[in-house]
Amino acid sequence: MNRKSKTILCITVLLAVNAWILARLFKTEYTPFMGSIEGAYIGISRWMIAHGLRARWFPLWYGGIPSQNSYPPLLHWLVAAWSWLTGMTVAHAHHFVSAAFYCAAPVGLFLLTLRLSRSHWKSFIAAALYSLASPSAFLIPSIRHDLGSVWGARKIQALILYGEGPHVTSMALLFFALAAIHAALEYELGWWTVTAIVLSALVALTNWLGAMSLALAGAAMLLAVRKNRLCRLLLIGALAYGLAMPWIPPSDLATVRMNAQLVGGFPMGMPQYLYLAIWIAAAAAIGLGLRKTKLSEGTCFALLFLFFMAVPPLGYEWFHAYPLPQPDRYHLEMDAAIAIVAGLALGSRRLSAGPAWRRMAVPILLLVLAVFQIPQWRNQVHNMLPPFDITRTVERTQALWLQNHFPGERIFVTGSTRFWLNAFADNPQLGGGFDQGRTSRAVADVVFAVPYLKGNGADSVALLKAYGVRAIAAGGKDSRDAYHDFTDPSKFSGIVPEVWRDRDDAIFEIPGDGSLVHVVPAASLVTSGPLDWPAVNRFAAAIDHSPAVTAKWDGTDRAAIQTRLESNDALSIQITWDPGWRASVNGANVAVDRDNLGLIVLHPPCENGCTVNLAYIGGTEATIAEIVFTTSLLVCGFV
Repeated sequence: MNRKSKTILCITVLLAVNAWILARLFKTEYTPFMGSIEGAYIGISRWMIAHGLRARWFPLWYGGIPSQNSYPPLLHWLVAAWSWLTGMTVAHAHHFVSAAFYCAAPVGLFLLTLRLSRSHWKSFIAAALYSLASPSAFLIPSIRHDLGSVWGARKIQALILYGEGPHVTSMALLFFALAAIHAALEYELGWWTVTAIVLSALVALTNWLGAMSLALAGAAMLLAVRKNRLCRLLLIGALAYGLAMPWIPPSDLATVRMNAQLVGGFPMGMPQYLYLAIWIAAAAAIGLGLRKTKLSEGTCFALLFLFFMAVPPLGYEWFHAYPLPQPDRYHLEMDAAIAIVAGLALGSRRLSAGPAWRRMAVPILLLVLAVFQIPQWRNQVHNMLPPFDITRTVERTQALWLQNHFPGERIFVTGSTRFWLNAFADNPQLGGGFDQGRTSRAVADVVFAVPYLKGNGADSVALLKAYGVRAIAAGGKDSRDAYHDFTDPSKFSGIVPEVWRDRDDAIFEIPGDGSLVHVVPAASLVTSGPLDWPAVNRFAAAIDHSPAVTAKWDGTDRAAIQTRLESNDALSIQITWDPGWRASVNGANVAVDRDNLGLIVLHPPCENGCTVNLAYIGGTEATIAEIVFTTSLLVCGFV
C-alpha cells in the first residue's frame, strides 16, 4: 500500500470511529444540560443570522458591547451558515458543526504527528489514543471524580455537558495549523506558509484557549527546530494576527486578559508572574537540552508541547499554582500532547523489532482499547442525550414570555437563564453570556449586586430603572434555574408588580417607558458609583420626568434621536459607553461622554430642538484593524 492510500485509510478509520461514537449528537437539537454555556453560543449565531456579519455593535449583553467582545466568531459564523444552508434550527446546527469538528480533531492530530514522525503507524497510534483515552482522568483527581471513572470520555463530557464547542473546535484547527506551520518551517516561502497563516488565524478566531495553546505550541516548535526559524514563525504569527485583528483588536485582548482573572478567580500577581517566568525558563532549558540529544525534531517538539500543556492544569491541581488564568481548562490540550508522545514512543522501532510478541503488543493493546472503549464512549453519549423536551424548561418559558410581553425591551435575568435567554428571545439583557468580554466594570458590579444583596428591593428597582431594565426574573431556593443566584428574591414583592410566576420562579415588572434615551438634569447624573443609592435614586427619579424623546434605530449601531434640551440638561442614553461611539448634530461632532454608571451622556446644543445622529463606528482602532487586515491579506499574496 502506497503512502497516500495509507493516509486515506487511517483518516477514514478515525473519522468513522469518532462519528460512530458521537452519532447521537449529530441528531440532537437540545441537550438536558441547561447549566451549559452553549445557550450563549446559540444566541450569538441566532443574532448573526438576523443581523449579518458586519454589525459592529452587539446590544444583547451587558448594556451593549462591541460585537467582537461577544466571543471569537468563527464557530458561530459556521453554525449560522450551516443553519441557513440546511434549514436546521440554530441549536441543532450548533451541535452538528461542533460534533463535526470533534471528529476532525483526531484527523488533525494524525496529520500533525505524521508531519513530525513521517510514520503512519506512530501517527495512527497517537490519533487512536486521543480518540479512545483521557489521560487527564488518571492525572487529575477532580476530573476523575467528575467523570466517575478513569476510562470516561473527558472530551465528550466537555463538549456535551459543559458546552465547550468553541474549545473543541479550536483544538481541531490547532492540530491542522501546527501541521501546516511545521511544513512552512521546512519548505521555502509559499503555499505552506500561507496555509499556516490562515489556519493560525482561524484558531485565534475560534477560542481564546486555542489561541494561547497555539502561541505555546509555536514556542515549542521554535525551541525544537534546530535551524533558526524565528523570523519565519514571527512572520506567520504577525500575518495571522493581522488577518484576525478586525475581530480580535488589541482592546479586546486587554479586556479578555483583565476579565479572565476575575471570572473563576484567577488573579495574576507577583507569585503568578514568578511561576510564569520559571515555566518559560524551564521550557527554554529543556528545549536547549533536547537539541543536544539525538532525538528527532518531531520528538523534541512533542515533549516540549507536552511540557507547555501540562504545567498549567497539573500545577493548579497539584500545587494550586498557575502561570495564566483558567489553567485547569488546558487539560484537553494536555491529553492531546500525551497522545502524541505516546504514539511516538509506542511506535518506535525498538518495540516493533524483536520477537513476535513484542511486535504484536501495541496492536493488541489498541485492539483491546478499541473493543472496550468504543461501545462505552458511545453509551456515554447516549446516556448524556436522552429524549429531552426543551419546552418544559424554565429558561425557555421565561425567555418566550419576556419576548411576548416586553418585546425588544431590556430585562435582567441571571443564572442559567442569562445563558439561554437569547437562544430563544431577542430581548437585550443587562447581564450576558461571556463575562470575559464585558467592557463596563460598573455593569459587572450591578449584575453581581442585584441578585446577591439582601433587603434592598427599592434600591435595586431604582438601579435597574437607571439601566433601562423593564423586567427582572428572580428565582427562590426551589427555582428550576440551574444556578439559584438570588439570595433574597422576595425583596421585590410589594415594591413592583409580580407579572408571572411558576412555582418558585417569578418575573417582576420594573416601571418605565421602555426607552433607552432620556433628557435629565445634568445635576442628576450619577458621578459617584453604581451602588451609591441616593445618587441612583435621584437619577432614576429624573428618568421618570424626562420629556418625550424620539429615537429611531437603523440596525443595532446607528440611531437618529429627536429631542430638545435646556442649557442645564443632558441626554442620557442607557447604552454602555465605548470609545467607538460618535455623535453629531447638523454635521457638527458632539462629545460622547459617560457617567459613573458606564452609560453614554451627550450635551448637544438642542435648546430649539434638533436631531442627534448617534453611530457606533469602532473608532480609530477599527480603522487601523481594517488597514492591517488588508495589508496582511496583500502580503500573503506575495509570500
